[in-house]
Amino acid sequence: MTLYKQNFSIIISYLFILLIPSAVVRFGHLSASFFLITTIVDCLGAAWLLYLNQRTQANAIEQRPFPLKPIIIWGVCGIVLVLVIQILAGFIEQNILHITAKSLNTISLMTMMQQQPFLILATTIAAPIMEEITFRKAIFGGLASRLNRILAAIISSLLFAFLHQDGHLLIYTAIGLFLCWLYRKTGSIFTTIISHAGMNLIVTLLYLNR
Repeated sequence: MTLYKQNFSIIISYLFILLIPSAVVRFGHLSASFFLITTIVDCLGAAWLLYLNQRTQANAIEQRPFPLKPIIIWGVCGIVLVLVIQILAGFIEQNILHITAKSLNTISLMTMMQQQPFLILATTIAAPIMEEITFRKAIFGGLASRLNRILAAIISSLLFAFLHQDGHLLIYTAIGLFLCWLYRKTGSIFTTIISHAGMNLIVTLLYLNR
């Protein structure tokens, strides 16, 4: 299977996974179980994308991956750096672009998480795995072999930002660009998975403990 087909399979799988919970709830009349179904589907989806990741051949970014120990170190350091980037981008949005710091999607999700704690699995583990394999490996990694890597990173990061649909385009684009850089730096998608999952976990815990 060519890299193009491999990346296409990852992207289609991800989009399909996003649609499954709504389809199940709508046709199965299971609206009361939407978040439970979402969590289960996301966890299974993350496992499936990890399987596809293991089956794919190395792309242009992954030709010289770091050993395991530096991958873990960079992943943990990336948690701190991505939080700093998020804070700085948020400052620019609020004080220069005059965009409110509140996110209705995030507030709604966190509120539901207080009532249904199992959602933490979806937001801190499953979602980072799926998003990193899709946006960093399949989209950025796929485009990097055809386009200028900076342009590939911008496209991937903008798509990543638009997917979240909460009005904070600059924050998510900045996060996406940093994670593209981190992926390129280490040559391993597991570095960015660690950073992304760690960031989501810290943000979630801070919100839930307010």
